[in-house]
Amino acid sequence: MKKTMILAGALALALLAGCSAGVISSEDGPTQVVGVTTTADMTPAEQVELVKTLIDAPVEELYEAIGQPADSAYASSCLGEGEDGELYYEGFTVYTYRDTDGSESVYDVMEAPSTEG
Repeated sequence: MKKTMILAGALALALLAGCSAGVISSEDGPTQVVGVTTTADMTPAEQVELVKTLIDAPVEELYEAIGQPADSAYASSCLGEGEDGELYYEGFTVYTYRDTDGSESVYDVMEAPSTEG
């Protein structure tokens, strides 16, 4: 989680580097960045859109972007000799493929069905 916050902060700083509107500076105190969105502030639907950009990426990039899943499950794959993974996050599931050499990549993402009637 700490790495995610640092990554999100660094990304936000890079995006705001040319825009002084997002920075409040004080002669007496430290500079503060305002309006920074972290993945903790994102809705599950927004996180799903972020994960879609990580399809085919190593699972480590997923963890850096949105953190570790609440739970996970693995089973023998129908696609190859490795394993299919399901990584459970709040509001969505990320599907992965873990090869026999241990490398794991993001395969797909799906929002959890809505429970609203």
